[in-house]
Amino acid sequence: MRQIFRVHLPHLFWFLFGYSVLWKVGRLKPDPAHKQIRVIIDGPGEIGRISGNDTRAVLNREEGIDIEPGGTVELSSSGHGIVIEIPGEGGGRFVTVAMQVWNMLEKWPKKKAALFEEG
Repeated sequence: MRQIFRVHLPHLFWFLFGYSVLWKVGRLKPDPAHKQIRVIIDGPGEIGRISGNDTRAVLNREEGIDIEPGGTVELSSSGHGIVIEIPGEGGGRFVTVAMQVWNMLEKWPKKKAALFEEG
């Protein structure tokens, strides 16, 4: 896999999520035509989708939410982040800031949220 530009913000993410280092690897972007949120990784592109209603359920601490085409979405133990796990090639364990996702849902479809990977 080729190297891509990544932003390093260690102190903020250690404080919010308990991770030592997280790297920005993509974004969550609204798809207003299908009322879903696209999980996009820089380079490979879209690797999954989650409905807007399921995203709100995650923010309300509901468990057992699935992501298309496979994987899970849940709120982090601190409640400050959303953890997305997608199996297979191009997948992995990703984290996004819960407040950014909430803001994205409230200002639909104008806002995006950053997607990070533990490094």
